Amino acid sequence: MTPSTVWGQWNAQPFLLVPLAFVVWLYGRGVRRLWRAGTVGRGVRRWQAGCFGAGMFAVLLALVSPLDAMAEALLSAHMAQHFLLIMVAAPLLVLGSPGVAFGAAVPVTWRRAAHRIGRAGAPRRIAHGFASPVATWSLALVALWAWHLPALYDAALEHLPIHVLEHACFLGTALLFWWTAIAPSGRRRLYRGADVLYVFTGGFQGAVLGALLVFASSPLFPFYSLARTGPWGLTPLSDQQLAGAVMWVPSGIVSLLIAGMLFVRWLGAMERAMRRAEGRALIDVEGSVRAEGAHPTSVTP
Repeated sequence: MTPSTVWGQWNAQPFLLVPLAFVVWLYGRGVRRLWRAGTVGRGVRRWQAGCFGAGMFAVLLALVSPLDAMAEALLSAHMAQHFLLIMVAAPLLVLGSPGVAFGAAVPVTWRRAAHRIGRAGAPRRIAHGFASPVATWSLALVALWAWHLPALYDAALEHLPIHVLEHACFLGTALLFWWTAIAPSGRRRLYRGADVLYVFTGGFQGAVLGALLVFASSPLFPFYSLARTGPWGLTPLSDQQLAGAVMWVPSGIVSLLIAGMLFVRWLGAMERAMRRAEGRALIDVEGSVRAEGAHPTSVTP
């Protein structure tokens, strides 16, 4: 793979394009049904549909565009794929409220059957366990570090099924992580303020991994030899340092931005709670004054 040949390399594998096309179709079907039932923006707002579309574009950029072919030659390109899946596509897809759209797309009988299954004992306990903040944070952490162990990383590059599993694992655990943090619909699983810490500590893992790659004194992944990186004007070590910078700086920026957004939402929630408390206190005071006026205290001469 060289710079002169890579731009003609697109990953048009049916096993990848068919599921992605089905997801887009199902989301669009659900949004159309929601918007036909009322005004545009009902259930899923315009900006949320835009976020979902941007998230799917990020998935295509990571897995279908020539970036996927570049990942065979450059560790930095492979790390860019991981960044797009974990830090760009996953939060954008979650912001699109896909659960609401998918629920509206399927028949009512399917939704009722899924609800009954979800309320059963064993499935409910399993779902509750995997959806807990501790579980989603831990799964994302394990996936990030385990797949970047040199032996497993090289195995994914040398065997296509393992490579597919790697990307599916990254995207799946990232979706669970950001769903817990952002909670675009349904009941929140994190208190306000705790979500800020959740995102900050999760993003910190990517920064640590990136720093390790930047400051390593020798190449960590034998797959990326000089024969692969040389045509791109890079040595294996400089390519690894560039990969670390990709994982360190952009991931940190995204984590800080989302943590900042959640912090602002936390402050807004506290302000609204204070206003409600002040309003209730004022109503109680006014009620007490009226009650005293209606029943004046008699004074014995």
